[in-house]
Amino acid sequence: MKAVTALVRKDLRVIYRDRFMVFIAAYSLILALVARLGVGWVPIDNLDLYLAPAVVMFGTLLLGTLLGFSLIEEREQGTWLLLRVLPLSSKIVFAYFIASASFLSLVVSCAAAMLYGYPVADWPAFVLMLVASALAAPLIMLLLGALAKNKIEGLALSKIISAAGILPALIFFAPTSWQIVAVWCPLYWLYLGLLQAYAGDPTELDLLHWPAYPTWLPAVASIVLALVGMAVLVRMYTRSAR
Repeated sequence: MKAVTALVRKDLRVIYRDRFMVFIAAYSLILALVARLGVGWVPIDNLDLYLAPAVVMFGTLLLGTLLGFSLIEEREQGTWLLLRVLPLSSKIVFAYFIASASFLSLVVSCAAAMLYGYPVADWPAFVLMLVASALAAPLIMLLLGALAKNKIEGLALSKIISAAGILPALIFFAPTSWQIVAVWCPLYWLYLGLLQAYAGDPTELDLLHWPAYPTWLPAVASIVLALVGMAVLVRMYTRSAR
């Protein structure tokens, strides 16, 4: 327990000293407020609804990317090897990394949703999707940390991850039968689940090509994909950091 407390204190000092991390969290909230104030000026029906899931997910993407670069830096500087002298197994250390990243993401996502202020139609589903969205932050963190050998590769990979964030837009223009190309991406399921929680019944929205999935599938798919992905990436990062 003392070792975990030491990790918490270390991370709190890093967050306090790293003004950029504080800026990223604040930036997500500022964008949520700007979206709330500016969405009414765009003459597109239901645009405020379509943006609501993106507002929740945006902070997760930013925090996951920032924490991923922190993992890259720890490997480059050998900090990960120093952590191994703690009386904790690598599994517990990574469980702490995942839990802390998820918690930070959950706090930012909840704050962004409150600032944006769009009414939620299905609260149980919304809470579940917030948890699923929070798991995307450590997934992105580990994806960068495990696959990028240095910060230059991390920058290129982060651009690919950002491009994957466009996949949820398939529901606006791609026939439902084509959307199978995106089922591997947790971001696709997160957007579907959050939109469903906000709208209640998105099939009534004329602009969408809503897929005929069970209502429970977006939450389950996004959570399972995140957990399986993190399990694989933890092993990859551990091997690459030796």
